[in-house]
Amino acid sequence: MMTDIQNLKLKTQNLTDWHCHILPGIDDGPATMDESIAMARGLRLAGYTTVYCTPHLVRGSYEVDNAMVLATLAALQAELVQQQIGLRLLPGREYYLDEYLIEYLKDPLPLGDTKYIMIEIPNHMPVAFIKETCYRIKCAGFVPMIAHPERCMHFAVQSQKPAGNLNRILGLFNGSNSKFKTENSKLEEASLSYYLKEIGCRFQGNLGSFVGRYGQTVRTNAERLRETGLYACFGTDYHSASGCSQKFSIQHEYSPVSGCLQSAARGR
Repeated sequence: MMTDIQNLKLKTQNLTDWHCHILPGIDDGPATMDESIAMARGLRLAGYTTVYCTPHLVRGSYEVDNAMVLATLAALQAELVQQQIGLRLLPGREYYLDEYLIEYLKDPLPLGDTKYIMIEIPNHMPVAFIKETCYRIKCAGFVPMIAHPERCMHFAVQSQKPAGNLNRILGLFNGSNSKFKTENSKLEEASLSYYLKEIGCRFQGNLGSFVGRYGQTVRTNAERLRETGLYACFGTDYHSASGCSQKFSIQHEYSPVSGCLQSAARGR
């Protein structure tokens, strides 16, 4: 399965993948240990030495608990050591930003030994709710790491007021957000990206976004956000071993992505 990638001419080594679905049987990533090992070989051949394992946590879809994530990571790491694949795995989650997120963070799984909590922001979520949730995460002592903002419409267009049927979500914080309103009055009308940067959030870009994996609109948005210096780190958002040689070869050859990879190698 991995034969083609062996001919890849690597331009960068010692990369860190900040966003990867490599753990078997946890979410929509690989189903088996063998598939995970194939992914690990591909990542290592592409120059990666450290991977943050970030399986989804979405109520009603992907609800494996943190203990299972850590046990699965340990089992995969042991297999990689056994097969002499020099890839270091670190734990994490990709939390879905919804009304259940704060509850899940009573037992958080940040990225490795950092304070970063990786968050996926859905397009339909109202901006006011996103701002308040991220603010509450910061108040709890963590730093929201926003996954692939280039794929979220809130970072491409002016934020709109929440639709009527989403007002119930905002109501969940009724009576508990006076501090939020007081301390953030000057920022409430700011753009989402500006607000999140101001309260200390970080942003992770998907490398595939820069080469059109998600379409031209996302590609354009990724390039624009990169030019503004929004991104702190980058990830593959890799879910399977299929087609990896093509993905990695394109990413390494495309010059703006090469720059992203160099930043990742420096641990920016």
